[in-house]
Amino acid sequence: MALEWVALGYAALAESILLLLLTLPGLNPLLRGLISVTRNLLKPLLTVVPFCFFLLLDIYWKIEQLNKRVQKIKNQE
Repeated sequence: MALEWVALGYAALAESILLLLLTLPGLNPLLRGLISVTRNLLKPLLTVVPFCFFLLLDIYWKIEQLNKRVQKIKNQE
């Protein structure tokens, strides 16, 4: 599971670097190239979004199962 979070972190880092490069002033000559690179890179990076939802659902399910076990133990006491 840690490897999945590392991959998501790298994807988020790449997206944030691209966002910073696109919004920095003074890069007008490079802006067209950056826009095309960003468009080409964001398409594969957007496939990470469903994976994020899956990981969040997995965490939610694990927390719910843990809460059920704790309630079961408390009721037995």
